[in-house]
Amino acid sequence: MTSRRLFIGKLLTLAIAAPLICVAKDKTVVKAEKEEGTKKTKASVPKLVVTGATLVECGEKQTKITIKCAKCGYKATLEIDTPTADQPYTLEWKCPKCGNKQNIKVEVAKAE
Repeated sequence: MTSRRLFIGKLLTLAIAAPLICVAKDKTVVKAEKEEGTKKTKASVPKLVVTGATLVECGEKQTKITIKCAKCGYKATLEIDTPTADQPYTLEWKCPKCGNKQNIKVEVAKAE
């Protein structure tokens, strides 16, 4: 009876450990691929400075920002064209809930 329990215990341990090892190996490969992908996109996507809003997602052509009203807390998400170094994006946003006006500015960060 004891040898049967040991056999089943080893079998279950191998059955559980083998998939975990494979998953861990796959995750490291995926992680390395993601790092390579981010290195490529970081070179082509400019760093942006946002005033009056929060940057959600930045792409080569489109950028998503979230605006939160300073008065009532209403949140709105906008998708804008990614600004260039010579053309910043400016907007005087009016809250649809309370009518509060906010100035939004998205521009490329200056190189130091």
